[in-house]
Amino acid sequence: MKTHSLTSLLLALFLAMGAAGSLSAQEDDAGAGLAAEAAADEASYGAEAVPERALKDWYEMGGLVMHGLVLLSALALALIFERMIALRRGRIIPRKFMAQVMEPWRNKDLSQVLRISSEANNSMARVLYSGLVHSTEGLTRVEEAAAVANDHEASLLRRNLPVLAAIGNIATMLGLLGTVIGMIASFEIIAETGTGDAREVAGGIFQALVTTAAGLMVGITAVAAHSYLRRKAEGLELELQETSIRMFEDLSLDRREPTAGSEASPPDLAPQEA
Repeated sequence: MKTHSLTSLLLALFLAMGAAGSLSAQEDDAGAGLAAEAAADEASYGAEAVPERALKDWYEMGGLVMHGLVLLSALALALIFERMIALRRGRIIPRKFMAQVMEPWRNKDLSQVLRISSEANNSMARVLYSGLVHSTEGLTRVEEAAAVANDHEASLLRRNLPVLAAIGNIATMLGLLGTVIGMIASFEIIAETGTGDAREVAGGIFQALVTTAAGLMVGITAVAAHSYLRRKAEGLELELQETSIRMFEDLSLDRREPTAGSEASPPDLAPQEA
């Protein structure tokens, strides 16, 4: 009798434990389901809070100021490409041209050098031609003409660089102007509705800062390109000046200036004997 009672007690205990385990498993499944739903809601909320925007959306957010920044960026790119092409060494002191003129230059055949220079289209050719075309007027006149030609070519090398620097400054200030306009609009909303809806105010400020980012992108690009191109132009200008001066110093021209009323005779271009 006692054995039967003990067996019944153990059986009841096992049944109670099984029921408790089943209830715990159901609670765990329910908790996992709630956690999954919460994670899904959070993900969907995050996706709604930070939507993906295309380039067109960013452009529209910037307002009217973005039109000016686009025009400035297009002008800056055009000037950069134009200067990159114009400042190639082959357009300033091409090696092929120098190889053509050096042999007649050493032989003092300046008429041949003058002919080659007149047919070439580069800075060095124009400087040589400007100087040699006055060879009958004496060495002083040749050097003066070459110096004037050097100054003219230097101005051509630096052309459009001030405009590029101005674009960099204007783009930055235009971006800041767009931000100030956006901030004014945001504070106007605060004055009308108060600070209850922070999202509406933050959205206006967010849109205003888009113009600052766009203006800085255009400005930094223009200023960096201007710095690089200016240094390149200065290097080519210095090389052009040094090469032309060195070549004209090698000449042994007749330093006799033509007198008034007398016919100018061509100078003796042959090297003088020591």
